[in-house]
Amino acid sequence: MTRPRNELETPPAGARLVVVGAGFAGGSLLRHLPPALQRPGETLLLDRAREYAFIPLIHEVAVGRVHPDSVRMPIAPDGAPYATVRAEVTGLDLQNDALLTSAGAIKYRYLVLAPGSVAIPPPEELEEHFQTFWSLEDALRLRSRLNAAWGAALQGDTPPGGLTVAVVGGGATGVELAGEVVTLFDHLRKRSARRPAREPKVVLLEAKGRLMDWLDPYYHKVALEELGRLGVEVRLNSPVREANGAGVRAGEEWLSAAVRVWATGVQANPLIHGLPGKHDDSGRALVDEHLTLHDRPNVYVLGDSGVYEHPELGPLPPTASVAVQQGPWVGRDLKRRLRGAASRRGRPPFRFFDRGYAVSIGPESGAADPLGVRTRGRAAQALYRSVLLYFIKSRRGRLLTGADWAMERTLGRVGFDYPASRSAANKP
Repeated sequence: MTRPRNELETPPAGARLVVVGAGFAGGSLLRHLPPALQRPGETLLLDRAREYAFIPLIHEVAVGRVHPDSVRMPIAPDGAPYATVRAEVTGLDLQNDALLTSAGAIKYRYLVLAPGSVAIPPPEELEEHFQTFWSLEDALRLRSRLNAAWGAALQGDTPPGGLTVAVVGGGATGVELAGEVVTLFDHLRKRSARRPAREPKVVLLEAKGRLMDWLDPYYHKVALEELGRLGVEVRLNSPVREANGAGVRAGEEWLSAAVRVWATGVQANPLIHGLPGKHDDSGRALVDEHLTLHDRPNVYVLGDSGVYEHPELGPLPPTASVAVQQGPWVGRDLKRRLRGAASRRGRPPFRFFDRGYAVSIGPESGAADPLGVRTRGRAAQALYRSVLLYFIKSRRGRLLTGADWAMERTLGRVGFDYPASRSAANKP
């Protein structure tokens, strides 16, 4: 990828606004900068990469329904009204309003921390036997393992559990991934002239008694019914106690599984752990009504890095729906502050509008409650896709993703071989 014109080779000594991370929260702020911060030298974005992956679609990349290039998008497109620096943030000097980076110290007047989250890793004694699932790289690694497992099963060279996938974690990520993998196996079976030596099996393991327990129980009910219809085996109250290269022990039962995925959720980026003040169990820093640190009003903490206690809803979850409302709000708050507003009337607190939530359960079903109206099945899946396309701010990304969905039945799954079908087609 070529270097964007607004990327600086040498970082400046400082900027009035410094933003760390350009995901949902940081990216939406940068698209809503007040005019005063769009002038040259006023705003600086720091990120390690030139492009980012649209994380809500990686489970579809893992099963080949979406091409990986469709979810890769530039961090800062040419013509953006801010400069960028590719650098690693190594620390914070809050006393002196300075950000410490691999490219040197950078001073700021206002700092926005939105570095995103990282996957919760398995316990140390289990780590080598699982792969996490929270990045595009994770999705491509899983895609490769699923393709290899299917190919081995077609050749008859597979042990017990060789075509069994164990997904640990009954949150939205685990539910969506399990639904996609089981439909992938159904797709491959229809495309292959030869039957696999082992029957495909997908097992979703959840330590608690409910799926997606931070959402309304409606989602748990629909997910159980839809996953059961698809053929996913759901085991609740089944914490993983042991694992090796052949399988896992969940609860008191042993499950042979060649493919093992750890999808138990996310935690705050390590950069956030060192911030002063209170943090929640996932490491997110507690912020005030203006989304700033309580003792540092010039430091905003957004997205998966900060937790805001809503007066009615309680702690807001680390979701894209929250992040994309925080970014534009901070843009407006900065505009007020630059004009000298200081009172509560001049700077109203952050207000979150609960639009509801949507979960995909396989490619043709889902659960949603837009504006409190519950829906499921194809209607929920259509809403889910519409929301994702809206969140993809790149026109190219929207077009490519829509084309991937439209062409799936014709072109098959990206990254998966169909050796039995091809050999059958070549027979006289």
